[in-house]
Amino acid sequence: MAKRVSPRQADSTDKAAWRGPGTNPWLLHAVVFVCGADLMGLEIVGSRILAPYFGNSIFVWGSLISVVLAALSLGYWLGGMAADRWPRPSVLGLLIAVSGIMIGLLPFVYPPLNRAIAASDLGTRLSPLVSSLVLFLIPSVFLGTVSPFAVRLQARTVASVGTTAGGLYAVSTAGSIAGTLVTAFYLITVLGVANIVHGLGLTLLLVAAAVFLGDGRAARAALALVGVGLLFSAAMWQARTQAAEPGLLLDMDSFYNHIHVVDLSGTRYMDFDILRQSAMLLDDPWDLRLRYTRFLALALAFTPEPKRALVLGLGGGSFPKRLYRDYPQVVVEAVDIDPEVLAIAKRYFQVPEDSRMRLHVRDGRRFVRETDARYDLIFLDAYNSDTIPFHLTTREFYRELTARLTPGGIVVSNIIGTLRGPQSAFFRAMYRTLAETFPAVHVIPTYDVSGGFVLGEINIILIATGDGTRLTRAELMARVGRMGGKLVPASELTEYASYLSELPVTVSDVPILTDDFAPVEILRAS
Repeated sequence: MAKRVSPRQADSTDKAAWRGPGTNPWLLHAVVFVCGADLMGLEIVGSRILAPYFGNSIFVWGSLISVVLAALSLGYWLGGMAADRWPRPSVLGLLIAVSGIMIGLLPFVYPPLNRAIAASDLGTRLSPLVSSLVLFLIPSVFLGTVSPFAVRLQARTVASVGTTAGGLYAVSTAGSIAGTLVTAFYLITVLGVANIVHGLGLTLLLVAAAVFLGDGRAARAALALVGVGLLFSAAMWQARTQAAEPGLLLDMDSFYNHIHVVDLSGTRYMDFDILRQSAMLLDDPWDLRLRYTRFLALALAFTPEPKRALVLGLGGGSFPKRLYRDYPQVVVEAVDIDPEVLAIAKRYFQVPEDSRMRLHVRDGRRFVRETDARYDLIFLDAYNSDTIPFHLTTREFYRELTARLTPGGIVVSNIIGTLRGPQSAFFRAMYRTLAETFPAVHVIPTYDVSGGFVLGEINIILIATGDGTRLTRAELMARVGRMGGKLVPASELTEYASYLSELPVTVSDVPILTDDFAPVEILRAS
């Protein structure tokens, strides 16, 4: 006959039966802190791993965040099962060491992998998701096992498991916060992407060695330290043997962009990830090298005697620099959110800075809100790696611009988009939003479409007039013919004026972009 046990006796029996191996709690807290920091550091730097191939859109961040969360969910589950079956510190050290090796080797893997995925053209959504799954899922799963394993090792009784779990997960989250801040605010601009990733892997191997030592596994600790040495040597070998790009002048990460400056065939280029920003002819630094910058000169047909111009988005400064030279009466103010871009524009692209060329490090919209100045010309040319920041595309922003225009002033916007067809939603939404604010908007493609619309994306110049001035193609051609050849030759500008589209733009199926609803990445991808 089974012996009956009182509830109090049963509870006492359960408490006595629950005995972890008594791992040093300070070591476990340090382990979960560092592993939490490492995982979030990997997620932050992951955006820079993907951006040169897939841009820096919401799809990239959505892919990274969803993959890391999925990995954590799977890691928590597997880690809990593994801890119940093998509740030994040496197993925890092994899990950390495996993740460290995988992360430390990523810089050897991600460039060719991302190039292959980008070449396969899986789409703006699927491409970064596939890359994130391949690169980050498995090492993140291993890191996800750490916290539940640490709980199992530290908990001494059933009665204390809640407190133990809460404390360790709190420390892990604190580590995640630290890893996010240190990586985003400091490491990216100091070490570079590959060095950060190598460092994350090395750190995990050192943590694994500490766990092995704490468990009295000197041989395994020595093996982990050998792994540290091998991984460090491999990283140094990669840095030494990496082929230098011909003509490369600068390749760096700022807080906002991955910036690439290179000289090729007599031209200096600035690229942000997958988007070309600027070009300068080395023999003639004032030349408007990129085609769309020459079309911006059409703005002067609407405002032939400007006194003040505002440019949002500097890049290499080709157009504001040329406007400064050819119109000596104009004060040009150029605004860019990235201080590194301004420094590079002055150093590598010969952008002057004086009382007539004023450079400001500021978010464009914030600058517009805070300035008291009024402008005859406002140029919108702010792009990150693949699209316009959404808060510079909305009806509210355009209304703020109208308050900064002089009577007769105009707004000129450079848009990369498609004029017609299923891929034209972004251009048409931008046009509709401008037309909601300005009484007249002119559409000027940078290629002749009289024989049929150009397939694929092109630069499209939108000129919005605050006073309602609306020019026909013939009127625009006549005006630029009288401009005297400033900025670009008059004959060339007359040709560009002939590209003015006089066809209606269908906007009934696209939204008006607002601060509350501006899905620019989705419109670009549709």
